[in-house]
Amino acid sequence: MDTEQLIRDVVKNVIEKLMNENAFRAEPTKSGAAVTGSQPPQADANQGRKVVVGISVRHIHLCQQDLDTLFGKGYSLNPLRDLYNPGFAAKETLTVVGPKLTAIQNVRVLGPLRSKTQVELSKTDCIVLGIDAPVRPSGETAGSAPCVLVGPKGTVYLPEGAIRANRHMHLSTEDAAYFGINDNQVVDVRVGGPKGLTFNNVQVRVAPDFKTEFHVDTDDGNAADLVNGSLVEIVDASCVSPIGMQMAEGKNIPPSIPDGSFTGEVSDPNLLRNICAMTSGQACNKNRAEFGAQTQAPARQPMPGSVTTKTVITMANIKEFAGRVITADSDVIISPLVKDEASKYGIEIK
Repeated sequence: MDTEQLIRDVVKNVIEKLMNENAFRAEPTKSGAAVTGSQPPQADANQGRKVVVGISVRHIHLCQQDLDTLFGKGYSLNPLRDLYNPGFAAKETLTVVGPKLTAIQNVRVLGPLRSKTQVELSKTDCIVLGIDAPVRPSGETAGSAPCVLVGPKGTVYLPEGAIRANRHMHLSTEDAAYFGINDNQVVDVRVGGPKGLTFNNVQVRVAPDFKTEFHVDTDDGNAADLVNGSLVEIVDASCVSPIGMQMAEGKNIPPSIPDGSFTGEVSDPNLLRNICAMTSGQACNKNRAEFGAQTQAPARQPMPGSVTTKTVITMANIKEFAGRVITADSDVIISPLVKDEASKYGIEIK
């Protein structure tokens, strides 16, 4: 086959398709319903309704039972800021802990309460925590990743509930009619600008009380230089042409969720108080560490029905053990960073 002729044919087909789409573009009626026909083509094929972007930072949805455990019986969330779509960012935050005692602290709680607790993370967050959270629509937590939540009054171990939220879009019923899109349909979304790209596999949710908003996590947002209020297009991904970055105005810019979180070794005092409760049901006793010059004490066998406590040594309390010998038996948990820095403090780990 003649390659040059093939390229000419493809270009011709794409141009014809664009011309046909412009000639028969759907226009909204006064009632919001979409109609097709011989409407006059718009002056610019890129003019039309754009979709505003909301960047979804890591956050937590709680059920009533877990709220009571983490903050105390009868506690109620305190709204900090309304979200663009129904819901609010609460003043409350939690620490999320992975299986290697790596934590992300001050993770925002969103309200209102749900029937199941759900932790929404980015891929980068999962790498920090050492968990493998699947990509899921919100609410589909069965078989998802485990993690631990630490609050001011208690600790919750979630055997499942940590997910990476799928790319999704909220559409009002009026805009859904304009675009000709149904609830749960999957579409492509195009982003302009110097790092422009096309997002595939975007799930659309339609409801009368929704404001039209495209949700991506921080990883996807950073990949395309998106911020709250950026404007994007729903497109047919087979025909992609460059477009410039645009921003919404005024009240159409979604508020950002306050994010004071940071990552690193566990230093949250709530976690240090509650970490033993994850396995033993009793708070930690930092004085349980065994110190010795040369020998290790024989392993102690717990009495039937007794509760075993453990000592946790992190960089937050490393100075308490400076110049000593720590016998790392089954009752002592030493963080990896302490092991790396032990010699600087004159600590010998046996």
